[in-house]
Amino acid sequence: MKTIFHRIVLLIDGVALALIGLALVDFLLHPLAPDPTFNSPVFRAVVMLVLTPLTLLVGFLIIRRVPGNVVGPLLIAWSGSVVYSSVREGIGPVPYAIFSYYNMVYGWLALFVMMLHFPNGEIYPARLAPWIYCLLGINVVYVNLIFFSYATFQIPSRMANPFYLPALEEQADLILRLGFLIFFPLLVLALVTPVLRYRRGSHLERQQIKSLELFAVIIVPFTILVLILYPLLTGSEVMNPGNNLFGMLFFIITYSFPPVAIGVAVLRHRLWDIDILIHRTLVYSILTVSLTVVFFGSVALLQSLFTTVIGHQSPAAIVLSTLAIAALFTPLRRGIQARIDRRFFRHKYDAEQVLADFGTTLRDEADLDSLANSILGVVEETMQPTQISLWLRKAGPQISERQLPRE
Repeated sequence: MKTIFHRIVLLIDGVALALIGLALVDFLLHPLAPDPTFNSPVFRAVVMLVLTPLTLLVGFLIIRRVPGNVVGPLLIAWSGSVVYSSVREGIGPVPYAIFSYYNMVYGWLALFVMMLHFPNGEIYPARLAPWIYCLLGINVVYVNLIFFSYATFQIPSRMANPFYLPALEEQADLILRLGFLIFFPLLVLALVTPVLRYRRGSHLERQQIKSLELFAVIIVPFTILVLILYPLLTGSEVMNPGNNLFGMLFFIITYSFPPVAIGVAVLRHRLWDIDILIHRTLVYSILTVSLTVVFFGSVALLQSLFTTVIGHQSPAAIVLSTLAIAALFTPLRRGIQARIDRRFFRHKYDAEQVLADFGTTLRDEADLDSLANSILGVVEETMQPTQISLWLRKAGPQISERQLPRE
């Protein structure tokens, strides 16, 4: 069954590459045409010339450097959904319907299936593989039924679906509900599988899965900022990125991180620096959200105060809020970093505390034997090596060797 699955994925890759070629030809013929979502030729160019080639490049690199790993072909299949966002409405009902069909039936499914096979290309746990493949087949069938039950596409022009089957109209709601019900176990598996791999996998697999943590650390605060806080403060619809600049940035960031995070993990490029990236990203993401809340909250509070006192709003509220943000930046960053170190990077926090204590000992200790033992103890506690030796050169030609006593 695994071999059949790989062949089906390769077949889907061929369809995705054909669609990308068609979208590229249409883009070259109509380079200034806007996309249907944001009505922006710039966004359409970014998707066509940056996001899609990036996804394809990482997919082909994985195929070349890690043969047999299905994550690479699945990433190429996902690129068909990426390029779908650059397809203009004027391409025609039938071509647009084909792009929409691929995106709905195969593109997004490939992303979730990729999570099940990440990072080594095998489903975990392996005993569930036959059942998961059967579940995938059922999902494909039901998503097909959902697509053929749509009379129009969810785009501004409400373009008619040329493949709409009127016979499914009466059962459209039932098909949609059953489709969500069948898709839900797959969604749960895609979210739970990386957690299980992290808990029971090797150290290398844990480092690879941390690249997905980096993706989550960036996307979750950005989602809170763009889809929740900003709409609440501006009175727009919550959980809807809209067609403004924030929505465009949200889409670009969301679609660029799967190839970046998965590529770094599978190709193992600077994999051991991922802890540093996660730490810094977590600190500055929380800091950005916190300062944004403080800024807008202080502006609203000060404007209300000015209105009460002088009868109208004042630009001084923005100036004072900006000064408050500048004053809070450094202490807030240090506080967030300290709390994150204590909660998520305890080893780093403990090591820093040990080194700080050793600095105090180094200033106060005068006995050479005690100092040597302190040095060995610090190295043991912070770096945890398998063996420790300390050589001390005396005044004569002899060298004294000390080892940390072990129980």
